[in-house]
Amino acid sequence: DEAIIITDATKLTQILTNLISNALKFTQHGYINYGYKVKDSQLEFYVEDSGIGIQLDMQKIIFDRFRQVETTATRNFGGSGLGLSISKAYVEMLGGKMWLTSELDKGSVFYFTIPYNNATPKKLPEIPTIKGLNFGFNTTKTLLIAEDQDSNFMVLEAMLSHSGINIIRVENGLEAVKLCKSNPHIDLVLMDLKMPVMDGYEATTQIKEFKPDLPIIAQTAYITEADRSKALACGCSDHISKPIKKQLLLFKINEQLHK
Repeated sequence: DEAIIITDATKLTQILTNLISNALKFTQHGYINYGYKVKDSQLEFYVEDSGIGIQLDMQKIIFDRFRQVETTATRNFGGSGLGLSISKAYVEMLGGKMWLTSELDKGSVFYFTIPYNNATPKKLPEIPTIKGLNFGFNTTKTLLIAEDQDSNFMVLEAMLSHSGINIIRVENGLEAVKLCKSNPHIDLVLMDLKMPVMDGYEATTQIKEFKPDLPIIAQTAYITEADRSKALACGCSDHISKPIKKQLLLFKINEQLHK
């Protein structure tokens, strides 16, 4: 019961996703650690890496929404990091604070806190267990995942690791369209709606023009009723919101593949 807290799950997941994505981006070798501990009435999270580090003068402005931190190293790795100012804003909206310690060429540790509001667990709606789902196919099924964020794809890959489904990945909508045209063995698409080059809405519309029966599940954070309606109008068969729950994902995939 102590592990259940009251907070905004979407914002907390986005904060951790941003910090871990940055750690993966700027760490070419060594390690990445993350975790949390309870400190009085606060949960203190950390994401630690052995990456390129941040010089002292840059540490003072890295969270500034209106400043661009750029050094030779950050240019080589493609910018100063994803969404740090947004992550800090989210932390403060949740009632916490964010800070970092870093040493150039040795790595960084990003910390943030949120209030520790313990909750009494409620019974969740029942979703069939993995054993209760029918993943028995005469042939191996192939799932195309269109997802530009490495950390998000790694989570999905781990969730599906024991399903027996063959996974292919692309990083934008245009690649998804091209692969669906060239690969006749794709049975299902898990489509992120917000991607570079071509978004998931346009990609779905184009795919449905030449493969109208191919099921496509839309996935995105902060999905609104308007987003859901637009996704279904473009041809998506279903949708799932981030942060994605493993059992719900397996249920939706199983449902689409057995139609």
